[in-house]
Amino acid sequence: MSGDLLFSEEEWDAARRRVVADMTDYLRPYRTAIYEHKQDYGDGWGSGSYLRLLDRIVILTNEHVAIAREQGRILGHQFDGQEDIRRIVGNHVEYPFPLDLALLPVDMRAWAEDTNKSKAIEIDQIMLGHDPVPTELLTFSGFAGENVSFHFNTLFAKGTCYTAREIDVPADERFSSRIHFALDYRPEAASSVSGKDDLPLPPGLSGSTVWNTGFVATRMAGIPWTPALAKVTGVIWGWPSGHACLIATRAEFVRSFLLGTAGKMP
Repeated sequence: MSGDLLFSEEEWDAARRRVVADMTDYLRPYRTAIYEHKQDYGDGWGSGSYLRLLDRIVILTNEHVAIAREQGRILGHQFDGQEDIRRIVGNHVEYPFPLDLALLPVDMRAWAEDTNKSKAIEIDQIMLGHDPVPTELLTFSGFAGENVSFHFNTLFAKGTCYTAREIDVPADERFSSRIHFALDYRPEAASSVSGKDDLPLPPGLSGSTVWNTGFVATRMAGIPWTPALAKVTGVIWGWPSGHACLIATRAEFVRSFLLGTAGKMP
């Protein structure tokens, strides 16, 4: 069943705007910008989400984001509700291409501070497998590099919450529809719900978690939708130029990675 059969044009436009607005608020505490510290300034480097793994809080992101630490580069993050920039200290775990996943350590003492408003994704919020209903709305929230800057010891990071539908994985030897899925991403064709901001170029969005909103599925089932029904369905890792899409690793492989790394974080 297609979205066109479930909604009139007016209903669909109103519904899309509601989903974007609600998911923007819902995802804010889970996400974090990952920036590279460079002496007296910093650059946006990637995106990530806080995740609870056993008794630890970690940042789920890409291997190609985390690997910069092995070159001696300093990465940091920022809790929701705080202005402090937290340096990432300690060992991380990773799995390279084609999964391109990593877990960065989070200081548990800092996480416990009362002013920390961030939330951690629980394992049961991750889908067993990427399997959205046709025309389902998928959302991610991340930090494009062009929207992250560090001036006068202050981090300015403007997040992007983007909602679109899945498209076919393009023919490319780097991608496999068994491991990956594609999300339509065309900055020149996107429309803003707020009417204020253009869709940024993708560099920096690597590591963003993609959520299956479940909006179309609930409409098909005739039940009310809330953003709390959304579940993680993948992690973005690439923007293949010329393909007008973002590529993400499917939820089942995210789960496999987490299962294999459980207990390995120091």
